[in-house]
Amino acid sequence: MTGKLIAVANMKGGVGKTTTVLMLAEALAADGARVLVVDLDPQASVSVCLAGEVLLAELIAHGRTLEAYLALKLIAREKPLLQPRIRAGVSMTMHRGEPLALVLLPAGPHLRLVEREILYSLTARNLSMREIDAKLRRIFAEEFRPLARAYDYVLFDCAPGLSPMTEVAIRGADLVLVTSIPDYLSTYGLDAFIQIIWEQARDKDVSAPPRPPYVLVTRFQRQIRQHQTILARLETEAAADNAGFRLLATRIPQAASLAQALMPRAVSPTFSAKYGAHVSTILSPLIGEVKDIFRAA
Repeated sequence: MTGKLIAVANMKGGVGKTTTVLMLAEALAADGARVLVVDLDPQASVSVCLAGEVLLAELIAHGRTLEAYLALKLIAREKPLLQPRIRAGVSMTMHRGEPLALVLLPAGPHLRLVEREILYSLTARNLSMREIDAKLRRIFAEEFRPLARAYDYVLFDCAPGLSPMTEVAIRGADLVLVTSIPDYLSTYGLDAFIQIIWEQARDKDVSAPPRPPYVLVTRFQRQIRQHQTILARLETEAAADNAGFRLLATRIPQAASLAQALMPRAVSPTFSAKYGAHVSTILSPLIGEVKDIFRAA
């Protein structure tokens, strides 16, 4: 058995991607799974949430990040190893007397610059964009896909939009979760996202993920009429025979306690104390849905 690669993505920022990755990673780890989190967002939010500012600064300074690996691999043309950049023991959250067994491949704020320099460097070597895309997909297949042998779940916290590595990760994932607030702006780009990744795959001669994306509603506020209206529309569209996406039944509410889960703490919290009632009302149903998706395959 090999693990599953899950990309958490949306072309829009500020829709709860990092919060979802952190909650899902900790819930799966608390459930006994071996979980690796890969940070593809140059904001480095999930990296700083897990590793903390001091450790992340140390990892960046010593080149133990994703962008350092990519720069050596594709710009300097060296043969760096990915494994030394994967950091174990990063979670401060306790469960049954032990820290959650979360592992992190961190990113720093220079990831976007490195991705841009990769494009400059490879085009200067007369590689076409199609050839650059193929090179990135080959690196993903050779270096990232094998990580599923060591972990039950590999979660990718994707950058907003479609950066080179984000698109490669989405196309290579076993499951794509699209986090979205149920409002007009957050759902506006959903159709375009589906077209680019799934419907245009044949035209671009690239593979699409093996199943349609699953939309996870985040920051849901039942008392807001627009949220109710947009959610009803998503439910109708997802139920159609020709639907381009599926809709998870779990709803992540707008809750101060969930926002607080991202904040550093002086004392290590327990998993149950950190999420409280959300463990049974949100996290357990969410990981149950994710497991059911893979069981149904």
